[in-house]
Parts: sequence; structure tokens; C-alpha cells
Amino acid sequence: MNWIKNNWNWVLVVIVGIIPLINIFSMIHLDFSSSADSWISMGTVSIPGHRAGEATRIVSGAHVAVKETGEWAIRWLVVILSLTPVAILAGIKSRLFVRQAAGITTFVYAALHFVFFCIDRGWIETFKEFGYVMGLIAALIMTILAITSNRKSMRFMRKKWKKMHRAAYLAALLAVTHVVLLEHGAWLPYLIILVLGFVVRTSFVKSLLLKLRTRNVVALAQS
Repeated sequence: MNWIKNNWNWVLVVIVGIIPLINIFSMIHLDFSSSADSWISMGTVSIPGHRAGEATRIVSGAHVAVKETGEWAIRWLVVILSLTPVAILAGIKSRLFVRQAAGITTFVYAALHFVFFCIDRGWIETFKEFGYVMGLIAALIMTILAITSNRKSMRFMRKKWKKMHRAAYLAALLAVTHVVLLEHGAWLPYLIILVLGFVVRTSFVKSLLLKLRTRNVVALAQS
């Protein structure tokens, strides 16, 4: 109980990250019999039309899983990149292992997004459209960041580690471009949050916000 009390925020990240996977993995069917065409399948799912009056569509479970894992990958990436702006604005700093948990969660969803895409469309389809290529590059960047998201890498790379992990912004930009080009979901809210977060992190805006926050703290203490 003491461990949970001291690490509740890490536990919360893990739980929130796992919950959407329960529904996604429930669509997977395994069949190792000799008569099966494939040992893994995802059946079909009925989804409503995108527009009013549009008929219900029958799509593969893998198609739904691709969409769900892709959206969650971008959401978690936005969360990670919002932690520092939140710390600057509100003074609420997140612990390193919480950032690591969020980063690993992002990578897991990005990896599953690619796996389900391969199940649904085949891996060769990744290279047939520019939007897919952008998504693949974003996933590769997140893979590198996930592999180096540990204290050993931080000690080995020192100042270069922080510079390299700023590539998360590039991954986010590529992920949003991926969504825009393929028209597979809402992208504007993510872009707005990312742009605002980048502006807050600039030296001028960051120093200005820190001065304002310090001034407000002093004013409250004197009141």
C-alpha cells in the first residue's frame, strides 16, 4: 500500500493506458487449428456512418483497432508534450518515471497502430501513400525515444539526451500531418495544443510566464 501511495500517479498512467486496450484486444480471435486460414483474426464490426443519413458500415475489427490505437497514440504524445508547458504555467512538475510511463504508453499505442494496420492492409501499403510514410517516420522516432527513455541513457548521453528527446515535437507534427493527409480523424485540437505548448516553451515566453507566476505568488503571500 505504501508503494501505491508513493507512486499513485505512475499507477494512474498505467491504468488509463490499459483501459482502452481491453476493448481493442477483445476483438482479437486466435485459431491455431490446421483448418484456419490464419491463426489471428479480428472479425467484423458495425460502425455508424460519418454523416447524417449515411448507412451503417461493416468493417474489419483490425480497421477499428487501427483507428483507436492511432488516436490514443496521438493523445498520449500530446499529453507528454504538455507536461512541461503545464509546469511552466502552473508550477506543477511531473516526476521522471511518470513521463517515462507516458512515453512507453505512447510507444505501445504507436506500435500497435502499425501492427493492426499490417493485419488490416498489409505492411507494403505503408509505402504507397505519403500520409502513411509520415505516420511510419513518427512511429520510428517514438521507438527511438522509448528505447532511450531510461536513466542509463540519460547518464550516457547527458545534455544530448534532452536535445534528442525534443524530437517528440517532430513526431507529433508528423503524426498530425499523417491524420490530416489521410482524413482519418480530428486533428485541429491536437495541433492547437502542440503549437501553444511550443510557444510556452520558448525562452522569451517561458521567462515572462515565470516572472508573472513569481509575482502572483509574492502578492498572495503579502495579502
